[in-house]
Amino acid sequence: MNPEKFLNSLVNYERTPGYKYDLEAYKEFLENLGSPQKNLKNVILIAGTKGKGSTATILSSCLIATGYNVGLFTSPHLKRINERIKVNGQEISNKEMAEFIEAIKPHINFKTKIGARTFFEVLTTIAFFYFALKKVDFAILEVGLGGRLDATNVFHFHIPVITRIGYDHMNLLGNSLTQITYEKAGIIPDNRHKMPDNQKFPLNSPFIKGERRGLVITIHQRPSVELVLKKVARERNHQIIFADELHKIKIKKMALSRTELDIKGKLGNFEASLSLPGRHQIENLQIVLAVLNLLRERGFNFELSKIKKGIAVAKLPGRFEIVSKKPLIIYDVAHNEDSFRALNRNLKLIRNPDSPPLLKEGLEKLYLIFGCSKDKDINYAIKNIFPKAKEILLVRANNPRAMEPIEIYKRAKRYQKNLVIAGSVKRALEYLKLRLDKDSSIIVFGSFYLYSELIPALSTI
Repeated sequence: MNPEKFLNSLVNYERTPGYKYDLEAYKEFLENLGSPQKNLKNVILIAGTKGKGSTATILSSCLIATGYNVGLFTSPHLKRINERIKVNGQEISNKEMAEFIEAIKPHINFKTKIGARTFFEVLTTIAFFYFALKKVDFAILEVGLGGRLDATNVFHFHIPVITRIGYDHMNLLGNSLTQITYEKAGIIPDNRHKMPDNQKFPLNSPFIKGERRGLVITIHQRPSVELVLKKVARERNHQIIFADELHKIKIKKMALSRTELDIKGKLGNFEASLSLPGRHQIENLQIVLAVLNLLRERGFNFELSKIKKGIAVAKLPGRFEIVSKKPLIIYDVAHNEDSFRALNRNLKLIRNPDSPPLLKEGLEKLYLIFGCSKDKDINYAIKNIFPKAKEILLVRANNPRAMEPIEIYKRAKRYQKNLVIAGSVKRALEYLKLRLDKDSSIIVFGSFYLYSELIPALSTI
């Protein structure tokens, strides 16, 4: 069996427009399979609009470095579906995935798309089985979409973590930050009636020792977002831990490949080196440190030197990733306003220091390759990033929901005159090959789906 072919035959809301979801039906599906999720301990569920993957990856890296057995479930993937399910940094094999699919297949309704199990549900189920089989000490799960109705949200006791919340998937989650936040905050479990008074709290549970409140970890956010988070936490008997209050992080040096940091806080005072570039990664690291501090208070042992190692070796493709040095080509998964803002700030990292200050911040030899999905708000990118480029190549991402390049052209021509419809990433690189010199740089961004086209096309240059 080809696992990827089988999974792609299922309903996939990552590629198919629309979203009809029933979490209770999925829970019943899991029950019919023996409820594999109930065999997992120390589940950490991460929701948010921006930074989920980075936070999950850094946390996993730190826990692995400290000697624990760690399962990591993330989405979407860049090249292979196997990327989404890892134990101690190693992807699940096709053979293992196929074995789990064979066990799951008899419970899938193939006769109708309505009520059928989806691509993401089956992948999530495979992760549950795999992590249980591997007896992981921690299961770190990145929420796929929203939170309240997401397939990962099937646990009674877990540590809820919420990264920065902003505008994305508005057609599914709501048009206001308040609506979006309610969906994300849905991962906070209702602890008011879960445990009888005489029941002891598990040592490694997310509960405060001696109390009946749970804990949710986040960072300070926009006022409208914080208001909702505080309301939901209060209603569900949770206390919010603001990670940016526990650890202060000062950037000592920032470069394309690494950021040197000075950290002071609950875990101690130390220096660290983070390979994920960008100022926005600081808050993701603060969240990771807050989770580690909570786990330490729950009885887990962490050596600071091992945490430093975990931070140093954490790697996540697609986050302002250098995919070619000569010429300099960087890929970034930025696809919503907050991630576009982060990308815009990161452009300073490739600034030519010898360029005159009035020449577009030294980015006069910057080229962009851009493609996106129809449902994405790209206004920030068009108004703030596009004008900084010498020329922009517009492509169609390999996704049924992709926006046609001509539509991007119509919206962007007011802000950038040098727009070319290239059709594909490969054609864009072939076009740019004749225009690049040693000081040129290319940023490819706008969609996760561009990565799988970009990597094989690099041979063009």
